[in-house]
Amino acid sequence: MLNKEFLNLSNLKSINEVFKRLNCLRRWTSITSDSRYNELAKQALNCNIAFMLASYVEEQKYATIKWQRFPKIALYRAFQKSYVNYDTKEHTLKEICAIGNIPESAFEIATMDIITEETNGDFSYFISEGIGTIEMDIYRAATKIATLVELQEHASSINGFDAYRHKFVEIQKSIEQFESIPCVLEFSNMDGKYFQLFSEISQLRNQNRWAVQPYLVNCSVLGHLFDTALFAYLIGLEQFNGDESIASKMFFIGIFHDIAERWTNDIPSPIKNKIKGFRDAIEKYENKVLAENLYGQVSPSIGNSVRSVMMEEKCNISYYKLMKAADYLSADSECWRQYIAGSREPYYYKSAIMGFEKNLIAEQYILPPICKTLHDYYRQYSENVVKQFEI
Repeated sequence: MLNKEFLNLSNLKSINEVFKRLNCLRRWTSITSDSRYNELAKQALNCNIAFMLASYVEEQKYATIKWQRFPKIALYRAFQKSYVNYDTKEHTLKEICAIGNIPESAFEIATMDIITEETNGDFSYFISEGIGTIEMDIYRAATKIATLVELQEHASSINGFDAYRHKFVEIQKSIEQFESIPCVLEFSNMDGKYFQLFSEISQLRNQNRWAVQPYLVNCSVLGHLFDTALFAYLIGLEQFNGDESIASKMFFIGIFHDIAERWTNDIPSPIKNKIKGFRDAIEKYENKVLAENLYGQVSPSIGNSVRSVMMEEKCNISYYKLMKAADYLSADSECWRQYIAGSREPYYYKSAIMGFEKNLIAEQYILPPICKTLHDYYRQYSENVVKQFEI
């Protein structure tokens, strides 16, 4: 049975705070960059790469993968980034620790302490399972590859070849420590098909949600994948009484659920519903572009693994209403970020959050009771903002 002390409104709000912090935490601050390069988007790309890397590791029988560890690792790393490491480089932290004779384990202890302070001991203990495992190594390798993808995107912004080369060598050295993991070198080959695929997925950071509304906080499609994945995981834990295998599958469905938008862009649901036959045509087109640009660019085994976590596949129909709830709970969080940043735009409450509410009432989507308390929190907060500024 699910431990209710682990999953409660207080802990859900703490996770939501982590999402906000990650969305604000800029990357590449030492060069010309912008808010599209934030830790929320980076964590999503990490998870996309980690899933494919773990699929290859399992295919090669290098290790038996415990898939339920990945959502916990993602949560753990999210807390660590937003409360402990911030944007300080890993090698810088190591040098500082060496000077002060501080063991590297001190950062793990500090992270666990902060998670306990922000949530509780049950939650902290639950997500610590992945520390020191092959799954953590795979995730860390994925983060290095994702950083290399970002470096390539910043090549034109870096002042001179020497500066670029220095950063390139720095990242390559960090990848070398994981080269014993099958496919790490192939995935990090900047001329290879896998790296090009990761670069395509990374472009989802350029697509901003709520683009036709006045917004104060950038919310990218790439960052939205990470929100949705972890909300799906928490919904799965509650709905299926702590069954981690189902919840973990829902996590990965979330991390891939809008991948097709790299090639279609975001087409709003009202338009999909207004034009007869348009939604069906979009789904067929998405299947076409996924076949060409995703499944056709990876090995058959990795392609099958990715297909197994695509929301449109028949094997995942039973999770559809839950996944849509996770998708919209992420939208709730994004609307909440706009309001705490000072927005007065009523759309985020009246159309977005209340639109979700209507679908919940009509049972088009399923949001179990504990997770619904977070939606209720967003709704009340946003309603108060709208009332405050209405004339």
